[in-house]
Amino acid sequence: MLRGRQVVVATGPFQVPYLPPAAQRLDGPVTQLHSAGYRNPQALPSGPALVVGGGNSGFQIAEELAATRPVDLSIATKAPVLPQRLAGKDLFWWLTRLGLMRVTAGSRLGRRMSGREFIIGSSRRRLKEAGVRFRPAVTGADGRTIRFADGTSLDAEVVIWATGYRPDYSWIRIPGVTRDGQVAHRRGVTDVPGLYFLGLSWQHTRGSALLGFVHDDAAYLAGRIAARHQIGDLPSPDIQAGREAHGPGGPGVQS
Repeated sequence: MLRGRQVVVATGPFQVPYLPPAAQRLDGPVTQLHSAGYRNPQALPSGPALVVGGGNSGFQIAEELAATRPVDLSIATKAPVLPQRLAGKDLFWWLTRLGLMRVTAGSRLGRRMSGREFIIGSSRRRLKEAGVRFRPAVTGADGRTIRFADGTSLDAEVVIWATGYRPDYSWIRIPGVTRDGQVAHRRGVTDVPGLYFLGLSWQHTRGSALLGFVHDDAAYLAGRIAARHQIGDLPSPDIQAGREAHGPGGPGVQS
């Protein structure tokens, strides 16, 4: 176990692959895996594949698989599609120049943007041309059969769940750090003296969770950490009481 007067949790917002309940109802002979475990088409058994998930991973995996087998792609919510390059420049070049990567979470535009995701590069038309068949949301499964929102069904052989991730902060045993599974913070600074977070989605701006833009949040936290180090703050009475109640280790962060 390590102890520190100041701790930065930089594990990111995408920690535990999420599998919907339908995945547990498929029979063992059905090959299924989360997109986190997907590597290439050659690593999968031959035969038709169902990809579940309308995000970037779902689109990209469906397009790659379609070159060697029939593919169905299940999408619950349609997202806007943006080209990877525009007028000879990468999409993120434009987003940066237009200031959209620095839109703050608390702004009116930020609140609108944070509720929507978009697909980069791939397109529904290109997937259709590759032979991908689109399906609505998955509503259930039994045995080998997967059911969709429009009442249709499909007997599955290979299923790729591109259904995203969920955060997991259960290892941080400090009361009040999370609320309903989400970190309670102000620009990465929590109410627990000396505990910070970095790399969360919309921690401060649209780019907070992206490697190319996280440096602004890192610099901000570095300033807060340096200031607290100079002041030499002691743990708050609440944290001290927690340590006394839970023993020498306290309910703190452990590794």
